Amino acid sequence: MASRSNRSVALTTAAIVGLSLGTVAAHDRKTAGQFQLVIGWGEEPAFTGSRNSVVVAVSDAGGPLKEAGASLSVEVTFGSERVTLPLEPAFSRPHEYRAWLVPTRAGTYTFHVTGKVKDQAIDVSSTCSDRTFDCVAEASDIQFPAKDPSAGQLSDRIDRALPRAELATAAAWRAQAIAVAALAVSVLTAAVAIVLSRRKDRNRV
Repeated sequence: MASRSNRSVALTTAAIVGLSLGTVAAHDRKTAGQFQLVIGWGEEPAFTGSRNSVVVAVSDAGGPLKEAGASLSVEVTFGSERVTLPLEPAFSRPHEYRAWLVPTRAGTYTFHVTGKVKDQAIDVSSTCSDRTFDCVAEASDIQFPAKDPSAGQLSDRIDRALPRAELATAAAWRAQAIAVAALAVSVLTAAVAIVLSRRKDRNRV
């Protein structure tokens, strides 16, 4: 009977946690001591150029903490780029913490959450995947009727175009310099020819 009772309590707790945290199917659960952290995007699916947030919800065996008393931050990593943001308590949801950002590139993101919940040290990481939380997708995937390039795509195109433009500009300057030099040589040659011609005329006289 005790085993059944414990199992029932565990199932009830899990159900309460799931309902109170909202849609967590695309979130990742991490354990730190007596606490459980549910990590993911505030808005999923996550798209480039759209304001979003890293969300960390804190619970224990009794469910979401009414007063988490947490001091947390999250390091968001994308490739070699990283930024550390403070996790602030969400309005009217004391067990939930958010850090706002706008993801500008599609791909794989990692959230590294550190700090303290009460006296418990927190140091957990989660990377987007099919089993954790959504990776960021291009906003053009859901655009209709026309698919406009994102700010990130435009920036990449500019970055690729700039070296070619700089090379073209340099080539144009070189061509212009050569043309000016050739013109100067032509003018000088003509001047020398005129001077020599006049000297010959004088000598004849």
